[in-house]
Amino acid sequence: MKKKAAILASALTACAGPAAASAPAAGDPIAAAPQAAAPAPAPQRTLRVSADGRATVKPDVAIVQTGVRLTAKTAEKAAAEASTRMKTLLDELARQGVAAEDVQTSQLSLAAERPWENGRQLPVTGYTAANTVTVKVRALDTLPALLGRLPAAGANAIDSVQFGRDELGPVRDEALALAVKAARARAAVVAKAAGVTLGDVLTIEVQQAGHPVPLGANAVMMRGAAADAPDAPVAPGELEVTAAVELVFAIR
Repeated sequence: MKKKAAILASALTACAGPAAASAPAAGDPIAAAPQAAAPAPAPQRTLRVSADGRATVKPDVAIVQTGVRLTAKTAEKAAAEASTRMKTLLDELARQGVAAEDVQTSQLSLAAERPWENGRQLPVTGYTAANTVTVKVRALDTLPALLGRLPAAGANAIDSVQFGRDELGPVRDEALALAVKAARARAAVVAKAAGVTLGDVLTIEVQQAGHPVPLGANAVMMRGAAADAPDAPVAPGELEVTAAVELVFAIR
């Protein structure tokens, strides 16, 4: 019986041989030592620059604020006279070739006139009616003659004339391209002075793509008889569109 037990124990030891031999002993300092952590990557060095670009373009539309303002003894009379004059004005605009969709009412009001005297408000002395339209003039060569015709057509106020551009997409694109070009040039100067080499552009941020700003004369204001001239002088000038960008470059 003892002989059989010894043979069985020997067989079990032989089966476990290679695996048992490779198993680390408990408390082995080599087996317990942790693996060394990989070194953290060095932070990427970058250069951040910003610049703006400016593009100019000639206007191709004019926005005219014009209309009728008058005072009468009664509200009914003020409103009726203002309406009559405005109809005459609208008819004249149509005769001058302004399309109906380019004329929009921008103000319509009727207010009582009550003057102040010695700190107290006096009774109503009359009523003021105002009717103003915004007119888009697409043919700029007709603008001086059109402005000169407005007083005779019933308008006694021309509040402003502003010049603009119907389609600003191309000039905005030009301003953006100039801004990016300026940012690249600025980055090259900084990199050379710092003794580093520019790498790829990592990020681009458009900070601003502004509205057009008039350069030179862009508005006229005329009221009453001051505007009663065959041709009202205007100076369209130019429009300036600006764009600003920020670029981040990798450097090495």
